[in-house]
Amino acid sequence: MTSLIPQIISHLQIANAILCLLMAAYLLSMASRRPLAKRLMAINCVLFAHQSLALVGILNAHAAWFLVSRPLFAMQLGPMLYLYFLCIHREEDRLEAKDALHFIGGLALFLLFVSVKSLRPLVGLAIFSSFLIYTLLIAKQLRKSKRELAHIGSYAESAFLWLKALLAIAIVNIMLELAVNVELAYGVALENSGSLLVASVAFLSINASMVLAALRRSHYLEWMYQLASPIPKPEQDHATSAVISVVDDAESRALFERWEKLVQTEQLHKLEFGITLPQAARKLQVPARQLSNAVNQIYRKSFSSYLNDLRIQEAQLLLRNRKELSVIEVMHESGFSSKSNFNKEFLRVVGMSPSAFRENT
Repeated sequence: MTSLIPQIISHLQIANAILCLLMAAYLLSMASRRPLAKRLMAINCVLFAHQSLALVGILNAHAAWFLVSRPLFAMQLGPMLYLYFLCIHREEDRLEAKDALHFIGGLALFLLFVSVKSLRPLVGLAIFSSFLIYTLLIAKQLRKSKRELAHIGSYAESAFLWLKALLAIAIVNIMLELAVNVELAYGVALENSGSLLVASVAFLSINASMVLAALRRSHYLEWMYQLASPIPKPEQDHATSAVISVVDDAESRALFERWEKLVQTEQLHKLEFGITLPQAARKLQVPARQLSNAVNQIYRKSFSSYLNDLRIQEAQLLLRNRKELSVIEVMHESGFSSKSNFNKEFLRVVGMSPSAFRENT
C-alpha cells in the first residue's frame, strides 16, 4: 500500500492542478466591471496549480526546476491572496504602488535563502510563516468587511460569505501543511506522508466544489456575475422587435410592481446590506437576470440604485422629522451600513450632504 501512496498523491495533485487552471480560465474569460479583482483571483488559482504540479515533479524525481520554482512561487501565495482581499475592499478596482512591497519582500527573502547555503533548510519554515502571517492579515481585514464592502451595494453579503470561505480554505491549508511538516520532522518521507494524502484529497474536494459552484452560479459567487458587464442583445428585425418589446414591457412592469410591493411589505431596503439580487429573485421565483432587467427597464436605474434611492427617501424623512436622531443613527435607520456610502448616495440623490440637508429643513 505504501508504494501506491506516491502514485495516488500524484494523480490527486494533477487533478487539483487541472481544476485550478479551469477556475483561472473561467475567471479570466468573465467580463467584469472589477477586472483586477478577478485577475488576482485567477493568478491565485494559477499559483496553486503550479504548487500541485511542482509537487508531482518532486515526487517523481523531476525536481531540478521545481525545487527552485516551487518555493519561489509559494512565497507569493500569501501576498497574492491578501492583495485580492484588499482589492475587493477598495471602492476603486486598483492596486497602489506600495502594494508591490508585498511581492518584493517575498522575493528578497527567497533570494536570501538561496544565496546563503546555511539558510536553505529553513526555506520550508519561511514559506509556512509567510502564509501564516498573511492569513492573519486577511482575518484582520475580514473583521472590517461588513463596513468596507458597502461600495458593492446589495452584493456585499454574498461577497462577504465568499471571502469567509477563502479564509477558511487558507486556515485548512495551514493546518494540513503543519501536519505534513510534523511528519517530515519525524523522518517520514514526503512520498509516504499520510497528511499529504489527506491534504490532496481535501483540496481536490475544495477545488471541485469551487468549479462546480462557478458552473452552477452559486449564490456564493453570484456577486461576481452581477458585477459583470451586460451582454448586448442580438439584433432583430423591426417588426419582430416591436412585438417583443410590447410583451417585454408588460412583463417587466408586472414584475417590477411585484418587486415594489415586496420591498414595501417586508421593508427589505432597511435590512443590513439590504437584499441581494439573487435573494430577491428567489423570493419572487424568477431568474436574477429577469428581475435585474425589469428594474433597469422600468426604473431606469440598477437594482442597487433602486434600493439606495429608497434608503435616501427614508433618510430624508428621518432628518426632517426626527431631530433627536444623530446623522449616524439616521444612516443605520434608513438601511445604510457605511458612512462614506451614505454620504455619497445622499449627495447623488439630494445634491447636498445629510448634515446640510438637516440644516436647511
